[in-house]
Formats: sequence, structure tokens, C-alpha cells
Amino acid sequence: QWYQRRVRGITLVELKEAMAGVGVKFSEDEVTKFFNKYDTDGNGEIDFNEFIALSVALNSQALSGSEQAIAQLFSSMDADGNRSLSHAEIKEGIAKFTGQSADAAEVTALIKQLDIDHDGEVSYEEFSSNILTKIAVAIKNDI
Repeated sequence: QWYQRRVRGITLVELKEAMAGVGVKFSEDEVTKFFNKYDTDGNGEIDFNEFIALSVALNSQALSGSEQAIAQLFSSMDADGNRSLSHAEIKEGIAKFTGQSADAAEVTALIKQLDIDHDGEVSYEEFSSNILTKIAVAIKNDI
């Protein structure tokens, strides 16, 4: 995973690359604001302790509004209502969520990252448990 690559922390560039790598595109300001909120020592990296704090914050948000936001995002993407997101549903959902389109390769990469059971689609459980999904919702909702 992107956050296990090395002992040092995650830089702003790496966070942007991780989000873009799964088809999530935000403005420079949105990602920078989120990054700066959790880079509490201001050294330009989210280190292990800051990442733990970020994870705890995301999980505590999951107990409140963030989990509801993830559920709403999933439902808005699940066009056929079968509690599983297809390639087409994810592609359309990314466009609606970020205001920017994702190409087929980006959507395929996202599915590979999220699809734990390798059935070619992303279930609600797979979608809602992924840290990048939580980060994307946090950035979008300014958490």
C-alpha cells in the first residue's frame, strides 16, 4: 500500500498521487487543506503518529456524519441498487463526486484496489472500509 512504502511519512505529493491513482480528483486547495490539517508538526509529511491521528479522526467521523456521507455516496453511485458498484457505475460516480471524468484505466485501477473478493465489482463493505474512500469523503466534506 502507498502508506506502507517507507518508514518516513506521506508527503502532499504522495497523497495527491494516491487519490489520483484511485480516480479521485480534488482541487489543489482541497487536498492541501486536508493535508495541512493532519500534518500537525508542519514538516511536510504525515508521519506515523499523524497518520494514526488521521485514522482515528476518520473512524470517529465514521461513527457520525462521515459514515452517512460514505453510504450516501455509495447509494448515489449504485444506479441499479444491487449494493455493488460496476465499472460503469464507478466511472459515472467519480464524475459526479469530483466534477471530473475518470478514464477506463483509472476506474480499473480503483476496482483492483477496492475489490477484496475479486468479483470485478465493489460491494458496499469493500467501498466503505477502504481508507482512501474515507479520506476522499473527508476532503470533500471538509472533515
